[in-house]
Amino acid sequence: MNAEQMRAFLSGGQEPKATLDFLADEFIPAVVERLNEPGTRRRMALYGGDRIPENERNLTDVRNRMSLLIEYKLAWISNDVLEAHGIRDLFWTNVVANRFPDLELRDDRGRRGVRVEVKCLQAIAEEKSANFDTLKKDLNPNADYIVVFIWEWFSDQAAIFWDRAPKVLRAFVFHASSLAELRDYNWLDNPPNDLGGGFQGFDLRYAVNCRQGRYNQEEGNYGKLLRIWNDEITYRPGLTELLESTIATYQEFEDFTVWSGFEVLALYLLRLRGGAEPEPILFNGTRVGCRSGPLAIVFRRRIIGTVEQRELVRKEGLERLIVMSDKYQWVEARMIEGRLERCADGRKPKHLAHRLLGN
Repeated sequence: MNAEQMRAFLSGGQEPKATLDFLADEFIPAVVERLNEPGTRRRMALYGGDRIPENERNLTDVRNRMSLLIEYKLAWISNDVLEAHGIRDLFWTNVVANRFPDLELRDDRGRRGVRVEVKCLQAIAEEKSANFDTLKKDLNPNADYIVVFIWEWFSDQAAIFWDRAPKVLRAFVFHASSLAELRDYNWLDNPPNDLGGGFQGFDLRYAVNCRQGRYNQEEGNYGKLLRIWNDEITYRPGLTELLESTIATYQEFEDFTVWSGFEVLALYLLRLRGGAEPEPILFNGTRVGCRSGPLAIVFRRRIIGTVEQRELVRKEGLERLIVMSDKYQWVEARMIEGRLERCADGRKPKHLAHRLLGN
């Protein structure tokens, strides 16, 4: 990265698309590389049998804690990057107010540059529920961006004997105002059926629901990162370059996030059971899951039809096939006298883990 270019982009004086490309292609990848170094990971690792809560309520607290740690590390490393490039009059600062953004760039005179909201999602989480609910009126289209980190625990050891340490699988950068535009278009275009003569919209502070003529603050699905957009929506007002880029990045983000969560879980379950080391399994050239010997766990989104599933089983010589959804609901089928027959199903991965350990 060139120091003068970095200064120009981070100071907020360039076109938003150019700044977005700089953050996504150069600055944030450099930060992720540092985040994944053993020296950084060891400061957030679990050691000597350290346990974290497994019940959903307290597990959410752990994930929130990890999100804060990644946010603080992002600010720390970002300042190191500036220092390494000889830029000493600019610095990243944590925003104390508990609102958008989390970080912003300042110069020695207090003038503000780009602003960044940090979101962190654990890949394996059943409900990846980070929200982006800041109203468009509170966003600066020339300076505001969102960085989403997908992370997971891993037991790999690199000369440091931790039990597990977090690792960032990937980071995605969004132009905040464009993502908010897509979010609001989709949300306003899909009001509830029981408005009761009222309206779904916004007041000066937050999104507002209306049900049967009664209004209340929206506290449910508005702004959930994995529900902002989908392939079936067409943005009818007309797409700008930034909106097209945002849609493309969002589709890649959504697909990577749900797949990486499935992949981490499938590998864990197969290793938990024991036997041959898991390996990828492909169908028509696409990676659809993992296998260990005659057992495979595949992702329903990538191999939907039962005809395709039967073909996969016969082609790969499998005896058992477990098909898992985005939310980790699962169905198990077995080959019985040359036919693939459903034999069990469940809603939770822990039930599948018990089943795999039992037989």
